[in-house]
Amino acid sequence: MTDSHKTGLKPTCREVHRLVSEGMDRDLSLVERTRMRLHLMVCDACTRFNGQMALLRKAMRGFPLDVDAPPGPANPTDKDGRP
Repeated sequence: MTDSHKTGLKPTCREVHRLVSEGMDRDLSLVERTRMRLHLMVCDACTRFNGQMALLRKAMRGFPLDVDAPPGPANPTDKDGRP
């Protein structure tokens, strides 16, 4: 299988989903960003996916990271985690 589908201007939805995910871990190249943006201009499904991923990123950034808290239930008197 060749990578010729990755050199065209119109990426597939699968490739755009991959680029959206990879863009969370690394900076995309100018070509990758351009191809992704062109696709997002015409694909409602991928635009929704990109928005959902952005919302998840924002939510996770706002999630408190309490590294000092011991694992287990929130109420120490409740051993099974139920009220």
